[in-house]
Amino acid sequence: MKTKKLGAEALQQEQGGIAVLSFPRLADPKVLRHAVSTRLGGVSRGGYQSLNLSLKVRDDPGRVQENRGLLSRAAGMGLDALVYVDQVHGDRVVKLDAANRPPGGGCLGEGDAIITNEKGVPLMLLVADCLPIFFYDPTHQAAGLAHAGWRGTVSHVAAKTLLAMGEAYGTRPEETKVALGPCIGPCCYEVGVEVYREFTEVFPWAGEVFRRSSPGHWKLDLAQANACQLMEMGLKEGNLIRSGLCTIRHNDLFYSHRAEAGEEEKTGRFGAFIMLNS
Repeated sequence: MKTKKLGAEALQQEQGGIAVLSFPRLADPKVLRHAVSTRLGGVSRGGYQSLNLSLKVRDDPGRVQENRGLLSRAAGMGLDALVYVDQVHGDRVVKLDAANRPPGGGCLGEGDAIITNEKGVPLMLLVADCLPIFFYDPTHQAAGLAHAGWRGTVSHVAAKTLLAMGEAYGTRPEETKVALGPCIGPCCYEVGVEVYREFTEVFPWAGEVFRRSSPGHWKLDLAQANACQLMEMGLKEGNLIRSGLCTIRHNDLFYSHRAEAGEEEKTGRFGAFIMLNS
C-alpha cells in the first residue's frame, strides 16, 4: 500500500489503484474506521470517471455497485451493508440504532446527518463540493457524519449533529474530535448577495468567513464557517482536524459539481465513511 500526506492533515493511501484519505488524528483505526474516497480507480466512464459512488446521478448502477465493492477493500471496512440518508441540504439528524437499522444496509430516509453508537455499521454520505464532517466521541464511543453545503451550514446542521450526540449518548463538545473533509474552498467558492445575507443575518462572526471578490459577490470559506459554528458549541481547536483540500483545486482527486456539472455535463460523487469497530 502506498501512502503520502495530502493537504494539512490527510493521509492518502492507495491500494490496487483505489485511493482513499483518512485523518490520523481523528482516532485509532482499531476503534474507529473512517475514509474519504477519491475519484481514482473505479470503473465508471465519461464524466463519472471513475469511482463514482452515487446511484442518483444517472451513472450505470452496476458500475456504481462495482465501485463500492472495490472501495470496500481499499477502505478497510465492509461496505456491503452501508447505512445512509437521502440528503436534501437540510438540518435533520438521524439516529441509527438497533431498532431502525435496515437489514443488510439501506436508507434511513431524508436527512443530512447520521449518528450512532452501533458497532460494525458503516455510515456513508456523498458529496461533490459540500463539506463532509466527521464526529467521534472517544468517551462514549459514538460517531457521526454531517453533510454541510451553504444551506445546511446556515441551518446549523453541524451544531445540531453535536447536540443530537449529546442528547443520545452524553457526548460533550470539549471531548469530541471533528474532521472537516475536502470541500469547495474559499479560493473557488464565489457566492452572491442571497447567500451573503443569509449568513450575516444568522452568524455574528460571518464577516470572518467572507472575502469580497467583486461587486455583489463574495468568496465563502465553508469549512471555516462550520468550524466557527462548532467552536461556539465548545469544540476545542486542538480537537478540530482540517483537510484544507479544495474539490475544485484538486479536481483530479475529487468530483466537483460546480466545476463539472451542467445541463449536458455530468459528474459523480465521492463518499465519506465512518464505522465504530466491533
